Amino acid sequence: MGRAWLGIVALLAGCAARPREVNFAMWAGDEARNRYLENVVRPHLQDRHGLTLRIVPYGHTSEVVSKLITEKAAGKTSGGSVDVVWINGENFRAAKQAGVLWGPIVMPRLYPAAAYEKDFGTPIDGLETPWQSAQFVMAWDTARFAEPPRTLDALVAWVKAHPGRFTYPAPPDFSGSVFTRHFLLAKGFDGGLAALREMKPYLWKRGETYPATIAELDRLFANQEIDFAMSYGPSFASERIARGTFPATVRTFVFDSGTIGNFNYLAVPFNAADRPAALTLIGDLTSRERLLDMARQLGHTFPHAGPDPGLPRGIATLPPALLRAKFLPEPDAGELVRFEQAWRQRVLLAP
Repeated sequence: MGRAWLGIVALLAGCAARPREVNFAMWAGDEARNRYLENVVRPHLQDRHGLTLRIVPYGHTSEVVSKLITEKAAGKTSGGSVDVVWINGENFRAAKQAGVLWGPIVMPRLYPAAAYEKDFGTPIDGLETPWQSAQFVMAWDTARFAEPPRTLDALVAWVKAHPGRFTYPAPPDFSGSVFTRHFLLAKGFDGGLAALREMKPYLWKRGETYPATIAELDRLFANQEIDFAMSYGPSFASERIARGTFPATVRTFVFDSGTIGNFNYLAVPFNAADRPAALTLIGDLTSRERLLDMARQLGHTFPHAGPDPGLPRGIATLPPALLRAKFLPEPDAGELVRFEQAWRQRVLLAP
């Protein structure tokens, strides 16, 4: 056991006797995940560690980063309202640049180091630890048509041939943003924006409005108003089928050239009120046992976590080996921000 890890163990032991609460700031848009944290993780932490878990929900991670930057500017260097934050991408880059994260975090890791040492091109430098992996997939209903378009160009052609039957959530929604970034990777900055602009008049509502959330996109798909759904979660369609939201004939696919994937991370703010409690929560959430249990309970898949013979795969979920083979890394976080801003000006607001 390394010296840094021994130091963390000692820190945990030093505070074990007093009552503790850990405040976890997280995107709360997944109701199944929320229930799991409340009904499984919360009682486990209470029984095992005497630790009370409090979820601090947010709509977008940038809200938490902005709050931390404000607290730092106000000189609030301790007793912060957040102990752990779920973060990645441009939000991690902004938090790192602002100096509002604590580290290094030293934890046993499930994933190979080369897979996560950079977060959207930004070195993590011990300021966050990987929690889960994600990869973009799209879904279609085989009862409506047999095969989906499997390249970006084929998708654009399909959209033009079927006006009003396709849309995507407006960035900065996670899934909508990653959908547009496939055009950035495949066609470059200007070429990607041009292709998205070309497709706009053929979208649902003629591209005059976009779904605000992935839940709204799911509803349009389930109501057969559009013909494709999408998500960063490879198992999302299987989850929806199990809930009865999607019909059992729905399946998922990735583009022949691959789809974008990434890791999301857990970080400790610079002014966390209880760092030992934060590390206890992170240790639980990032353990292989917890990740596999979440996968079994929620139907999630973790493409880089390795095979597990006891882990079932949903009816609409692609094999992990295929997802790994089709995994494309995210573009640099700075490029992502510029592309989202340009999308707003040159696609969303374009006549």
